Amino acid sequence: MPNTIAIRREDLSKAGERRVALVPEVAKLITDWGIPLIVQPEVHPETAEVKRAFPYLQYQQAGAAISEEIDSANVVFGLKEIDKNFILPDKAYYFFSHTHKGQVKNRQMLKKLVQQRATLIDYELIRDENDNRLITAFTYFAGYAGMIDTLWALGQRLSRKGIMNPFFRIPQSIEKEDLEMIKGIIKAVGTYIEEHGTSVEQPPLITVFLGSGKTSTGAQEIYDLLPVTEIGIEQLEEAFHHGSRNTVYKLVLDIPSMFRPKADAPFSIADLDRKTFYDKYLNEPHHFESNLDQVYPYCTLLMNCIIWSPDFPRLLTREDTSMWFERHKSLEVVGDITCDPEGAIEFSKECWIDDPVFIYHPITRTTNFGLDGDGIAVMAVTNLPTEFPADASRGFSENLKPLLKGIVEADYSAQTADVAGLPAAVERAVILWQGQFTPDYQYMEAYVE
Repeated sequence: MPNTIAIRREDLSKAGERRVALVPEVAKLITDWGIPLIVQPEVHPETAEVKRAFPYLQYQQAGAAISEEIDSANVVFGLKEIDKNFILPDKAYYFFSHTHKGQVKNRQMLKKLVQQRATLIDYELIRDENDNRLITAFTYFAGYAGMIDTLWALGQRLSRKGIMNPFFRIPQSIEKEDLEMIKGIIKAVGTYIEEHGTSVEQPPLITVFLGSGKTSTGAQEIYDLLPVTEIGIEQLEEAFHHGSRNTVYKLVLDIPSMFRPKADAPFSIADLDRKTFYDKYLNEPHHFESNLDQVYPYCTLLMNCIIWSPDFPRLLTREDTSMWFERHKSLEVVGDITCDPEGAIEFSKECWIDDPVFIYHPITRTTNFGLDGDGIAVMAVTNLPTEFPADASRGFSENLKPLLKGIVEADYSAQTADVAGLPAAVERAVILWQGQFTPDYQYMEAYVE
């Protein structure tokens, strides 16, 4: 018997979430292959909130059945974490589970998936034979939206301090939901800066990007719409004290410039070429510490674009930030695009689109949501790509499309994942198979005990 596929609506707890894994034109491939497809309506029946950027009529035209009930499907496509109360027995689920790093907040959901004998395939873990992620569209869109929202936050913060500034013209991404329109606004701001400069009440604008991967690339693509001058760490002090206000400065840091060996490490920076540095850092992270004391005094914006796990050193601890904040007031906004609460940026916490910024005061270590108050503004929206829900969903579907036929035709009743006929990249992303952890993820059993 063929599979029956369902596309679920995102839960109400996911504020502002209107993305979908499969847009109508890609969903049509499933029905063209003769496989039944059920799509939940985009409007939530309890609140009338629209939870998908594409109306159900477009899926209906693609050959899907529209139904609130998806119990008859055996393969369910979602996007973000699923409320444990909505996890049905004996289903195969595709979504971002955020469980494989031991995330505490999702352990009850993971436990319920085990209890319901579910199969769990995590988009984040779909990788090729060289361990490269294949589903990356949202990563770029996180960079786009994160940079836009950080520039928006900067404009708002400076205005609240009574400082006239060109960034006040930049909207939050969700206000427009049109990436090309916002790019046009930022280009106009760039033209203004070239002609009139940034405020003389502020030092020249220096933005530091932590990381050089896909998220950072997306963020830089937006920032580069401004008149940018790229600099190295050794040029920071000169740019801060004597730089031009008719340009904005950009410093991109990778691992060898974000971290350094500790004083008591059994090796020094002089012992490490670039490759050895990476090898040492990845295998012996306890010998390293943050190098951001060389950067913090000079930057206005700090863009966190790296993924962090507890084995590795933090980049900004509460303790270091309190010490540096007393000496230097230049840092206005942290754009924590990766949004790892209490992660590389220890004082970061999860925000949502309708309340995207909080103020962290490093001395009192207090947090207040909003844009007012003394301290550092932190933009840490957990689902940034949903600010461009249609564009981001199309990009995601295009990433998934080459794998889709293998996914929807696989045998989810097979005894093990390796004989189910899944594409190899998808098989690598199977965390649970019929309620049992697969060999690569057996360490996760500790998370449900």
